[in-house]
Amino acid sequence: MRLIALFPLLCTLVAFILSLLCIFAGSKTSYLENADILTLNTSMLGEFSVNTSTSSGGSSWLSSIEGDIVGDINGLINDVAKSLNIHDFYSAHLLDYCEGYYTPSPISNATSQPSKNVTSCSNHTAFFTFDPTAILQNELKPGTNLSELKWPSAIQDAIVAVETASKVMFVLYCIGIGFAGLALIGAFVGFFAEGRLSAAFNVMLDLMAFLSLAIASAIVTTTSVKVVNAINQYGSDIGIAAYQGSTFLGMTWAATVLLLVAAGGWLVDCCIGRKKHASRKDENQDGPTITATFEATVPFPSLPEEFLSLINTSILTSNSVLLITYTTLNFRGKSANMGLKAIHFGGGNIGRGFVAEKLHMTGYEVVFVDVMDSIIEKLQATKSYTVTEIGGEGEKVNTITNYRAINSKTHEADVIKEIASADLVTCAVGPNILKFIAPVIAKGIDQRTSTTPLAVIACENAIGATDTLAEYIKDPKNTPQEKHDEHDSKVRYANSAIDRIVPQQDADAGLNVKIESFFEWVVESTPWTKTGIKHPEIEGVKWVEDLVPYIERKLFTVNTGHAAAAYYGHNRHKKFIHDALEDHEIKKIVHEALDETRHLIVKKHGITNQEQKHYVNKIIKRISNPHLEDVVERVGRAPLRKLSRKERFLGPATELAERGDNIDALLGCIEMAFLFQNVEGDEESAELAKILKAHDAKSVVEKVCGLTEKDKIFPRVVKIVEKVQKA
Repeated sequence: MRLIALFPLLCTLVAFILSLLCIFAGSKTSYLENADILTLNTSMLGEFSVNTSTSSGGSSWLSSIEGDIVGDINGLINDVAKSLNIHDFYSAHLLDYCEGYYTPSPISNATSQPSKNVTSCSNHTAFFTFDPTAILQNELKPGTNLSELKWPSAIQDAIVAVETASKVMFVLYCIGIGFAGLALIGAFVGFFAEGRLSAAFNVMLDLMAFLSLAIASAIVTTTSVKVVNAINQYGSDIGIAAYQGSTFLGMTWAATVLLLVAAGGWLVDCCIGRKKHASRKDENQDGPTITATFEATVPFPSLPEEFLSLINTSILTSNSVLLITYTTLNFRGKSANMGLKAIHFGGGNIGRGFVAEKLHMTGYEVVFVDVMDSIIEKLQATKSYTVTEIGGEGEKVNTITNYRAINSKTHEADVIKEIASADLVTCAVGPNILKFIAPVIAKGIDQRTSTTPLAVIACENAIGATDTLAEYIKDPKNTPQEKHDEHDSKVRYANSAIDRIVPQQDADAGLNVKIESFFEWVVESTPWTKTGIKHPEIEGVKWVEDLVPYIERKLFTVNTGHAAAAYYGHNRHKKFIHDALEDHEIKKIVHEALDETRHLIVKKHGITNQEQKHYVNKIIKRISNPHLEDVVERVGRAPLRKLSRKERFLGPATELAERGDNIDALLGCIEMAFLFQNVEGDEESAELAKILKAHDAKSVVEKVCGLTEKDKIFPRVVKIVEKVQKA
């Protein structure tokens, strides 16, 4: 017996059993019925046949009458639906389908499925294709037709489209199981027989079984997604829904992965046998001993990314048995991050290149929401895009997949449904746009039925951006006062601080994003810890109890320094930020401005002087990176926002002035920002020029900066504006 062969033998045995279970699942009403490929839920058929939307401009009494009429009609439709003689659900398997009723009765809009009571299963049939249209039509009472219930023809089109693929899938499962059986026999032989030949033979058998099951698993995953999406997209109006079978997919992919691991185990056995043979040969020869080192590399095929993140392919270690055993159990129990969904508002560079990148790396499906037709259409037409991280050590390219995109301007109802079943909502739209995305988020939260609160994190360059978004969402216009308690139980709002430079993109970049390799994403954890629940996991996020020091340090250092270099650079006709900072006078001014903000940060937040100095030097080095090719006009755009009371210049300057500290360098930056006028492509710079021309200096300071005469800094900023107006 060879103990080294025990591991691939066990892997092959488990894979063979799992693949058989995939074939025979649902053969009886009590035999692995839950291991279905997909389930069609018809329990609500007819409930949504009447459109209940009303015009926001209609009178209340007319809306009330319309609501009563719609309610009566929907009630009548429900009574009709119950008498249609159809079952609550139909579960599709490889060789048959099962049907039954839910216990207890399902609740409308519920996100979790009630328990199933299977009443019967169809006969096993080779090359079986699940055809819900034919099944339902056959069960309907005589004289009733699906067309009368507005059954969408698009569902049948999707079924027909995957029919051939389903037959190919069945053949591949049979081939895969056949090779897995042969591999199991070969594994038993290899367990008792010595020699590299048996190991090499088992590598071939396991790889053949692996390839067959891998293709079959990929087909079943793709076809089930296509059919489920078609049913949910076109059937929601008449009250039908579909769910993908996670248990079946878990079994089929686990069997596939185990066969690959078994092949790797036999390959290791083969290489070790070769090494032993070489060692024995050397021992029988005179002369010096020659030690030969052999490395075996097992090519890993393209599999769904959740499996790539779970499986360690470096199996040439003494702990490989324990490692793979843990991985398999983790997969069969479903990874903690599988099935997560994040809704991200804003398809811009920060959204695609920073937030979505980290969400994708965590395992989230990302649903982009935007009103820009061009961005949404590109995202919908493209299955992937790249994020290129640029740093001193070179470039690193990440490919982003597993995303969808919705235009909230034309498909608001779809956005609401997605939020109702999401785990996380993020946004990178700009602080001024938060009030426009709040209503749809409020509607989505109102429709949630999950007991797990939705996480909402605004990723904006503004202090307390999530709090601002929450205020808009909870405004009585969006969330009635009487629903606030219920609302608070459904959601957790967390402020965040983000720090990552996105330079000017290439003209032909499309969806691809070029971004700085350094990043910082800090999120407050108190919304979860104070209620005793765990915060969501997001790759790269640093969770802290007190976020304010991180927000102000970032805003008053990174953003202040970056904008200062941009405005002085623009004033002196520099093209890039690194060009501006190569000007010794500009670099000196930027350092002086950050020395002033350092004084505030150290006093206010208890950060040591040395630590903040180190942070300042690191930031200036970052923004001086010539590889970023960061255009000064891009960094300086939106001067009205950047000149506001809580922003990068006036935020620290106002506090320092109240303390009686020096603010000369910051005032110089404010002057340069006021001179940033009529810049091509920047609407705010044009608006700033109009305001400066139409109003006196005091009015400009009050309107643009939000300052009043009570602020100590007010007269000094007025003098700056007067100087700019005279220039």
